[in-house]
Amino acid sequence: MLEVFDDSVKPMNQLANTVKKIIGEILAEYGTRSSILLIGRYNYDMYKLYRTGCFSELPGGLVKSKKYPNANITFMTAHSSKGLGYDNVILINMIEGKFGFPCQIEDDLIIKLVTYEDKSMPFAEERRLFYVAMTRTKNRVYIAASKTKPSRFLIELIKHFNIPHRDDINMHAVDLFNLRCPRCGFPLKYEFNKNYGLNLWICTNEAELCDFMTNNRTHMHDILRCPKCTDGYLIVKKNPKNDDIFYGCTNYFNEKEKCTNMVPLKNGLPPRQGR
Repeated sequence: MLEVFDDSVKPMNQLANTVKKIIGEILAEYGTRSSILLIGRYNYDMYKLYRTGCFSELPGGLVKSKKYPNANITFMTAHSSKGLGYDNVILINMIEGKFGFPCQIEDDLIIKLVTYEDKSMPFAEERRLFYVAMTRTKNRVYIAASKTKPSRFLIELIKHFNIPHRDDINMHAVDLFNLRCPRCGFPLKYEFNKNYGLNLWICTNEAELCDFMTNNRTHMHDILRCPKCTDGYLIVKKNPKNDDIFYGCTNYFNEKEKCTNMVPLKNGLPPRQGR
């Protein structure tokens, strides 16, 4: 069963609420004795949910839900779940991304030289892991999926098996490695930038020649320093009501220095400005 969440605003809170909703549905149908397995690609998939305050970690991989404290919940990675079975399974990281499912981290060249890589199909090993995750259940598999960046595996399932889904889910896999800088034409790399605290597409050209970076691969507008606050930056955001894009300050959710600066955007590339 597919549950899609809107990841345009506070995506981890949206994911946590979706997981809570699924747990409630499972308990209503199967009762509190039903074992529930949350499966992520990595351990920190669950740590991010812990930070929302909706869940807490218990010894032995057990998870406590704040809303459903008596629920029998366990978390495992897809790797560690091999050979095990639970009444119901929830996949919590079905997003398309560098650390999504499939994982799209570019392997170390030395590792590639000493390990076998199956090139018979794209992401062959990740597909095997996905199969493992999908077959850990005795009853149902529930998938919590991003509206804008659903996993390519999920898109394939929807297309090939006519899985019911929301009309507004993005049905095109996000390609992280074939984007070009709109200013200089160099490739963009996708990585976490600690200075901004965001995953960004960053130009690989010399910084002195081109320092373009953006948080949105569809609407490639550069990140600018916010002129209305001390340390915020303007990044691309989308109005969930009408899908209009705009510049919004990264300090919008800052409780101490909240900044509501908003600048409408058009499809054209904005003028180059300093940061």
